[in-house]
Amino acid sequence: MALDELRAFIPYLLNQLSNRWNSDQNRDLAAHGVNSTVLRALSVLNIHQTLTVNEIAHYALVEQSNASRTIDSMVAAGLVERHISETDLRRRDVGLTAKGRDLLYQLWPIMARNHAKLAGTISSKELKACAATLLAMLDNMNET
Repeated sequence: MALDELRAFIPYLLNQLSNRWNSDQNRDLAAHGVNSTVLRALSVLNIHQTLTVNEIAHYALVEQSNASRTIDSMVAAGLVERHISETDLRRRDVGLTAKGRDLLYQLWPIMARNHAKLAGTISSKELKACAATLLAMLDNMNET
């Protein structure tokens, strides 16, 4: 495959973009002692209030074992807490603590800066079209 063909191959471009995004995010988050997995876990818990470790793994786009280790370290750091569900005694829910929410709000500008860098001079119309196309591709992948 020639370089110009590779640069037109969407899976390659998505991997390149994802790797660069994660590398930049992790570099910037390291100054706060966290990584992108912690940021994603904080973010999804902020949206959903409480989730199981498996749900966090799903929404944060990480392997269950990675999510489990991350949540263990976040519990130890006081960023999240585990508790037994009020509706299902077999379910162990994870929720943000005030310290975790404060950290998320402290980290949010880092993600916003990286997103602004990613978007650069791309118009909002082009970004909306890109997001719509990526969502359609995800839908295509979910149909099989």
